[in-house]
Amino acid sequence: KMLEKGITKSLRNINRIDKCLKRYNSNNFIIKGTINQEKFNIGDYNEINYIFTQEKTSTFSELCGDNNPIHIDPVYAKDTIFGKPIVHGIFVSSLFSTLFGRSINGSIYISQSLDFKRPVYVNSSVIARIEIKSIEHKRRGDLLTCSTICISNETNEIVITGEAKVLVPKK
Repeated sequence: KMLEKGITKSLRNINRIDKCLKRYNSNNFIIKGTINQEKFNIGDYNEINYIFTQEKTSTFSELCGDNNPIHIDPVYAKDTIFGKPIVHGIFVSSLFSTLFGRSINGSIYISQSLDFKRPVYVNSSVIARIEIKSIEHKRRGDLLTCSTICISNETNEIVITGEAKVLVPKK
């Protein structure tokens, strides 16, 4: 009976994770991980793999008004210390917001620290990851403190680190 209970619990967890994965998938954003809206646990995480094309980078440049040629002009970027166009750091870090918004319904960003360690080159991909480090039960809901990190798929180096706090309001 003890074994049956353990198997039943494991199957429920697998079904729960499977439902979460199906819920957050879309053409551009496939989120994987263990964060569950129903119950938060320290160590739970979600992550996304994303490719920053020149088209997406140029569109972001138009939207935010940062038209620095280091991001959008390959001829100009060739003669810089980077040798080719780089993605706006804040564009790369926006993946953290994507993860919170698609993983934790109703979450409200409270704060985010960012350290830009290395450039992300146009037409390269990163894995962005959030991981729950602490949970504070507040009057208005749960305050989650999460580590945030982006890793280059090409070099396997950390490109951004930080910490975010999000409030998950009570329902």
